[in-house]
Amino acid sequence: MDNRDNNITNNNLNNLYTIKQASDITGISEETIIRLSMLKKIKTVRIGKSIRIAEEELDKIINYISGDNISEKTNNQVKKTINQMNNLKESRLPIIFTAEEVAEILNLSVDNVWLLLKSGQLKGFKIRDGRSSWRIPQEYLNEFIEERIKKTSILDKHS
Repeated sequence: MDNRDNNITNNNLNNLYTIKQASDITGISEETIIRLSMLKKIKTVRIGKSIRIAEEELDKIINYISGDNISEKTNNQVKKTINQMNNLKESRLPIIFTAEEVAEILNLSVDNVWLLLKSGQLKGFKIRDGRSSWRIPQEYLNEFIEERIKKTSILDKHS
């Protein structure tokens, strides 16, 4: 088990939610919940290949959405991230990431991202010769994340 933030204690491990459960509870898409996690805007716990979200982190999102009293810093962080996600969805311009940016988003090494690109598991294109020449459109990154979620949920059902 990998705590993505040391502030999540063993006492809080009893109240963990899957991405789908968090989405259902908050009314925010699974994609946005995953991005909030990847961008480290909400604290998560990795159990095997699954990501779980502590109840206190969901409370922060729910309190923001409902307008309840939460710390100004947390309120601003959640508000800014949700607004950024909404703006990305509204934008008609394609968003293209470098392999280094994708590595940071997915919390992988750049070498692993390159291997995923070379094997075709993650779609992208090269703009020139060289290792830092890969570009990954947001659409392809979203497809990759959704495919991984499907694989993870299939594995969870069989566990």
